[in-house]
Amino acid sequence: MKLSITRCYALAWRSFCKWWIPLCLVSGIIFVFEIIPSMLVRVDVDKLKDTARQAITATLENDVEKMEDISLKVKAQTSILIRKFIRFGLYTFPLVALFSVILLMHANWAVKNRQETRRPPSVLIYITFVHIVLAIGKLLAFFFFFFPGAYLYIKLLFVSLIMLEGKKRARAAIKISWRMTRGNFWRLFLLVLMNTGIQFLVLPTVIGAVPATGFVNTARAAAFRMIWEEGNYAEKG
Repeated sequence: MKLSITRCYALAWRSFCKWWIPLCLVSGIIFVFEIIPSMLVRVDVDKLKDTARQAITATLENDVEKMEDISLKVKAQTSILIRKFIRFGLYTFPLVALFSVILLMHANWAVKNRQETRRPPSVLIYITFVHIVLAIGKLLAFFFFFFPGAYLYIKLLFVSLIMLEGKKRARAAIKISWRMTRGNFWRLFLLVLMNTGIQFLVLPTVIGAVPATGFVNTARAAAFRMIWEEGNYAEKG
């Protein structure tokens, strides 16, 4: 089944308009957890920016002694900032992942236009764990090899939705996602680029990031729903 981007966004828009309240609510929770680390390290970031400006001034003035002092200061401030980001990330990343899974669950309901039985907390935690492991794997792939990382991201795009929809274990969900994306790789790649562009455009507005997050996840669920139903993957397993 060939995915239609136009039909996908049309379905996503209709679904989002009907289910915007729960989608925005969960998106808002995700947004809060995402900005907490940046708020907590704002003072440290400002200090690093100020030191960077001093470094530029010292470089222009060719003040070698001052440049050496500033270099040590930059290293110390950068080290502190990285440690804080890592520490805060260990707390917030699992929560963001959990609510991302919950958001996908609501987006899937929105596309089907009906609320189904909620998954037990144990199931959501298991899917969240898989979501985190795959996210780390995709980030590492992106970091070391961009194009293989992009390929892996698209091929595993539907794993969480498959686990929510079909109650599959991780290995089976990965295999099904791999099959579902076959023949639609470039369309899904375009969908991801467009979704990223939407989020990037509204990022400066801050508040706009909340409905944008809900909508792009609904678009992702719409693409999944179209391929899942028209490809009869529920019957295939």
